[in-house]
Amino acid sequence: GDSLIGTSRSDPMLPNLEAATVQGLEDDLKIIVKRLTGPLSALDIVTISGMGGIGKTTLARKAYDHLTIRYHFDLHIWVTISQEFRFRTVLLHALHCISKHTNIFNANDYDKMKDSELADLVQKKLKGRRYLVVEYFPSSRILLTTRETAVAMYVDSTSPHHMNLLNLENSWKLLRDNVFGPENDHPHELEKIGKEIVEKCKGLPLTILVIAGYLSKMARTLETWKDVVRILGEIIASHPDKCLG
Repeated sequence: GDSLIGTSRSDPMLPNLEAATVQGLEDDLKIIVKRLTGPLSALDIVTISGMGGIGKTTLARKAYDHLTIRYHFDLHIWVTISQEFRFRTVLLHALHCISKHTNIFNANDYDKMKDSELADLVQKKLKGRRYLVVEYFPSSRILLTTRETAVAMYVDSTSPHHMNLLNLENSWKLLRDNVFGPENDHPHELEKIGKEIVEKCKGLPLTILVIAGYLSKMARTLETWKDVVRILGEIIASHPDKCLG
């Protein structure tokens, strides 16, 4: 069988984008799914790169959970790498995921093993499944997200997938849907000022969702939204180097 490994770097200070309605990822998702399921016979590591908060992990999760991916691979492992990266933690998590698929779970045994023994065990358990990293078997894939262009180019030098910022229309849709809901039942007099708000967010989904969370708790009036535009302008003027992650 084939295997898919999804990895991402986590930042506990950032809100989770996965549960939110995110606009503008459809084309990116098609590209990633196509690359993951393509007829390549050699080692393939697919990378998603882009600035912090642009939606890399959201895109990776949507691809990971996509029905096409679920049917294409018979083993799926998602590993989150924190800033305090520990190789042992990644190995243990991978073994736990593998055990769930194989209905064999020996958590206590794993905890007593050395890192080198855990790595050997991962290799043995995945060898027959043509696991990409361990034995370079064909048809398996790794999906990696990173902010660092150098990292993306190192592991996927031919064609790392770089995510772009949202355009104005998709930025407005993201704000609108997360403030008023997907039914689009919003006061039309707020659309112009709403686009002024997202324009200051520079197409960054995370920033837009933070603002949307604030607006959803405030009075939905023109005066309130004008205040937000003013405050955003003051923040950008005071800290221009910190407005985009």
